[in-house]
Amino acid sequence: MNSRSIRLTSHLLLIAAIFFACAVAPDAIAQKLRKKSTRPTENKEASARQQRRKARRAAAPVASTDVSIESDKFIDLGNSFRAKENWNAAEAAYKEAVKIWSGNAEAMAELGYLYIERGKWTDAQQTYNRLRAINGSDAAELLAEINRRQAQLKH
Repeated sequence: MNSRSIRLTSHLLLIAAIFFACAVAPDAIAQKLRKKSTRPTENKEASARQQRRKARRAAAPVASTDVSIESDKFIDLGNSFRAKENWNAAEAAYKEAVKIWSGNAEAMAELGYLYIERGKWTDAQQTYNRLRAINGSDAAELLAEINRRQAQLKH
């Protein structure tokens, strides 16, 4: 087997493992395992952020490569898990998207926003630092959200 088929096989196994892990726990058990959160949901902000990214992507099409396409599929998978509040699976999918293509600013930004939603401030700050080297405007938006959410917690 060549390295590409090994990589593809490992990614497919990861996807299967994530789906299997999600399918095993019934909704009732999964709800009991979720942390109770007093933080408001950020669905409107996340949706607006995703719409801006889609508009930017459509306005300036980038030549798609196998790596970028595969990385984008993991972003979509992460978004799907995130919508279902399956935080660990979403985090794993975003991390895999970044692992596949370390220059994917969208994947890194979504990982940063996920960390913010979960209150993982150190991880969010580290993600901001990595994102800053890739895309300054996405990094600035992430930092603004980190600061806004931390200010809300202080009041």
